[in-house]
Amino acid sequence: VSVREKRKSKDDGVKQSQRLLLTWLIENPKLFEKIEGVITPEDFREDLYHQVAQMVFEEHQAGDVNPARILNRFINDEAQYKEAAASLKESLNNEEQKKAFLETVIKVKKNSLDEASRAAADISQLQKIIQAQSALKNLHISLD
Repeated sequence: VSVREKRKSKDDGVKQSQRLLLTWLIENPKLFEKIEGVITPEDFREDLYHQVAQMVFEEHQAGDVNPARILNRFINDEAQYKEAAASLKESLNNEEQKKAFLETVIKVKKNSLDEASRAAADISQLQKIIQAQSALKNLHISLD
């Protein structure tokens, strides 16, 4: 397996995690309480998912998450529309997926922190990132 294939596989996994987390947040707005202080729209590093996350978080703050309204913003770009629509279909209803929620939150946050560490401008910024990475090891989120 080449380095390029490994990177593509990792990128696909990160995209899938971001898409899955957005889906769950849209389907079950109570999950916002579980990730508050952990995940923000900035943690969605993939451009399309970042845009969708900003909309979802804004709509959640306003008290009205509307998947159809979010999808309508992507109606002009069929590829983006299909990808955004796919993110709205993955459900969080069985036990296996509930267990995957924490892993997904951690994966999205870890990727965000990894990218931030590569772009860190100074040592204090890097120290904050390292502390946040360390805190992920102790993160526990229950859906019950």
